[in-house]
Amino acid sequence: MNISRREFLQLLGVSGAVAGGFSPVWAVPDAWAEKLLSGPRLETWKVSTCGQCPAGCGIRVRRIDGIPVRILGNPIAPVNGGFLCPMGEAGLELLFHPDRIVQPQMRKGKKGERGFEPVSWDDAMKRISQALRDQRNSKQSGRFGFLMGDRNTLLTELAGEFTARLGSPHFFPWRTPGVNELGFWHGTGDFFPYAFDLKRTDYLITFGANLLEEPPSPVYFNRIYGTLKERRSQTGLKMVHVDARMSQPGRNATEWVQVRPGSMGVLALGMAYVILRDNSYDKEFVARHTRDFRNGKEDFYTLVTRDYSPERVSEVTGVPPQTILRLAREFEAAKAPLALSGGASSACEAGLYSEWAVASLNALSGGFSVKGLWREPAAIPWGSSPASAFHPRSGAFSRKAGNAFGSDIPASWVSEQLPDLAATGKIPDPGILFLAHANPVHQAPNQKAWREWLSKIPLVVQFATLPDDTSPYADLVLPLTTYLEQWDITLPSPGPPFSQLGLQQPIVAPLSGARPLGDLLVHLGRETGIDLSPGKTGKPYTEYLQERMRQVFASGKGTPYFEAVSLEFLADLRKRGWQVYSYPAFGDFWRLLQEKGGWWDPGEYPTVDWKRKRAFLFPTAPRLASLLKEPVVSKPEGDAKQGAATPHLRLEESIRRPGGPDSFLLVPFVTLMNMNGEGASQPLLQELFGLYPRLYWKTWAEMHPVRAARLGIRDRDLIRVVSGNGTMTLPVRVVPTVSAEILSVPFGQGHEESGRYARNLGANPLAVLDRRTDPLSGRSSWQSTLVRVEKIKR
Repeated sequence: MNISRREFLQLLGVSGAVAGGFSPVWAVPDAWAEKLLSGPRLETWKVSTCGQCPAGCGIRVRRIDGIPVRILGNPIAPVNGGFLCPMGEAGLELLFHPDRIVQPQMRKGKKGERGFEPVSWDDAMKRISQALRDQRNSKQSGRFGFLMGDRNTLLTELAGEFTARLGSPHFFPWRTPGVNELGFWHGTGDFFPYAFDLKRTDYLITFGANLLEEPPSPVYFNRIYGTLKERRSQTGLKMVHVDARMSQPGRNATEWVQVRPGSMGVLALGMAYVILRDNSYDKEFVARHTRDFRNGKEDFYTLVTRDYSPERVSEVTGVPPQTILRLAREFEAAKAPLALSGGASSACEAGLYSEWAVASLNALSGGFSVKGLWREPAAIPWGSSPASAFHPRSGAFSRKAGNAFGSDIPASWVSEQLPDLAATGKIPDPGILFLAHANPVHQAPNQKAWREWLSKIPLVVQFATLPDDTSPYADLVLPLTTYLEQWDITLPSPGPPFSQLGLQQPIVAPLSGARPLGDLLVHLGRETGIDLSPGKTGKPYTEYLQERMRQVFASGKGTPYFEAVSLEFLADLRKRGWQVYSYPAFGDFWRLLQEKGGWWDPGEYPTVDWKRKRAFLFPTAPRLASLLKEPVVSKPEGDAKQGAATPHLRLEESIRRPGGPDSFLLVPFVTLMNMNGEGASQPLLQELFGLYPRLYWKTWAEMHPVRAARLGIRDRDLIRVVSGNGTMTLPVRVVPTVSAEILSVPFGQGHEESGRYARNLGANPLAVLDRRTDPLSGRSSWQSTLVRVEKIKR
């Protein structure tokens, strides 16, 4: 394609002095702009790994005279196979954002205000190092805390190691639990959830799990869904999505089942009731590899057959009894049935119980017995256990609530509850708190508590690329590089049935005064007496990465990414002692990683081995009572309403229903364009965020036509949404793709700060939520707040 330099610069949105008066969208450095005017216009490509979410998609970056101008997918990266989502393609807008922090900032004035003054890197690092040394010398290292938004990279592991080596257990990854994570942790004792192979199932039912728009890997699962839909007529595959709102999985499914928020586990147990009454469960698996299925008293069989008949389940869930019967019989008749949970199913007060119930469906149906359907993630060959954002970090804090296997709740589940944990004495009030890639003042429901808690901490250090809603509560703000300016390794993502390590490498040198977080932590460690890296070349974090990858090289396992070739051919090569590439020395291996974009082991994870002393634990009333620390109240046979203290029925009491004609249950949801709220800083994602409702750069509400008609509300009218914690004024889209009981509002907007493209646009539904949590997991509920809706007259 031939374009003039002037058109090219206009496309980049360079400053008016260079491009002739056009408003800047990107802050391209002046030297680069001059280079574009006078350079030879040489095109080159460089590969790396996307860092916009935890998925680890491979990318190819097109550069003109060394300056990046476009991001595309890496066709040989196994997770995304050349495809890329809008977040990945928008990465240059983060790199060239005009509001990037360019030098360290020190607080000037009270916390909560935006008063900062520049400070040198030397002065900032000296202040932090001295504070860390003083804390260690006074034996107060337990009062150090680190809150980090987990991108599923080795950097998060380094941050956890940094915290532990300082002598503190208080490292908190900020993230959303993965698919099946809550339920499998209780049902199997394995925190790293099993991988699953969608290509092997003939009946897929997803309970709230939004594989296409939320972590762990939207692009990978969009690819798989596309393949499944193409083959559906030949394979007979049925895809069912259960949720109160028709998200993308619902639109792509064979059937969408509308359910009351918070009741997905009840529906799963209603299906289990039918499977048990039909006597069609996998008797061999249940007998050999499960516990508490039927032991004579208060077992799983009794709980389900007594309390979860289709008629009662219909009352709780809103799903007709005949639909429950049909779904259960379709599921039990399938040869390779697969039930997944996550997303909306975990975002309620009965989230863990719901996911545990869904996991039980897989144990009953025979799905766990199907070869290759469920797979056990293999350890990365660098001498450690599987590392992932979805795996507990060594030395991390736990709330000590525990599960049936004696494991503790991981810190990542309760990171958003830190102010409450400190208030109740479960953690000490920090003297020093590090924040990186986390914005709790926007991402947590209990935002007032966060503001008050951060204001009391003597030293809050924020490492950030852009100022955000939490920045006004920091004492020091240090500018970070983006993923396009630094080295890192993306770890395997839960779900895909293979190992992958995606290499992030600098596409360009760091802009302005930004520095990589890995190098900063290694430097601070050395200043405090902690050696985290060999430190021979002056690039400490790069050396840390290389030391880990040397072990991968020495193992002889896997290979750098390669062009399409059959796994059978690769297996034959291995039998003969050959590799796809030749790399006799580590230097050759490292150069190939930089050239191809990463490492993977094409051999699929092994099928889960249930013979090695592994058992699935079914949920029972005594077990729930033990976890909830309350007594079991027995009930007469068939009386599900008597004995409200029975733990599973008490959990069901959290399923809320609107009362009056203007009353709704507020249900926030996540979109691919802005899954963690950070996408609002990038103009392309702002535009695409409102593409579906045709309401751009703002927040909207979705309401069912029947309820809208009763309130005299028309499509695109303005409404006022009132809760006990605040109000929002929003345009409404009247659509049939939401339950009549809910008002659905997207999360991601409503920033007080996050750069010029996000500031003061839209509303944040989390800000008006009631503070309710799941008593089993400790996670905040997004589905427990009743609101009143008022029409605003034009």
